[in-house]
Amino acid sequence: MVPESSEVITIADNYIANEEETVNDEDGIEKGDIFERFVVDHFSEQHFTIVEWTTDMMRKHDRYVEADTRPDLKVRHKQTGAELYVECKYRSYAFENKVQWSNYNQMQRYREFAAKMNLPVFVVIGLGGMPDHPDNVFCIPLEDAKYPGLYPSYLENYSHNPREYFRWKSNSLN
Repeated sequence: MVPESSEVITIADNYIANEEETVNDEDGIEKGDIFERFVVDHFSEQHFTIVEWTTDMMRKHDRYVEADTRPDLKVRHKQTGAELYVECKYRSYAFENKVQWSNYNQMQRYREFAAKMNLPVFVVIGLGGMPDHPDNVFCIPLEDAKYPGLYPSYLENYSHNPREYFRWKSNSLN
């Protein structure tokens, strides 16, 4: 069951902390990897193919790897052949009443990539709970993720039931 609007805000408010959660530490990297697997598992093999999955090689070596700047996944809907990109972001809590899904430069890089590839990019955000069982999942088109930090009240418009597979309908992912 998808939480009601007030439930999403309450859940997010419960995770507000004094320090911003970052993915620069080992714990954050591991959570991100676990959430990526959660997202992949919610693309039904019957309906979707994972075309690409970035490997984040820059974490393993100090050499710049261009592919690591792309969204995490490239997915193809089997029935329509539609391709799309997905950036996965897990946050344990909101920071200063916002869900910080990126920084400004990263957000701009994704926008430039989407324009260059002429394919839709979606940001799938997990909030609360555990990375493999988030309390809330939001699936927001990149063009609607206008800022690196988004209010939970805005994200609730893009709520996705974390217990259901993603669906592709009318050129939209939910």
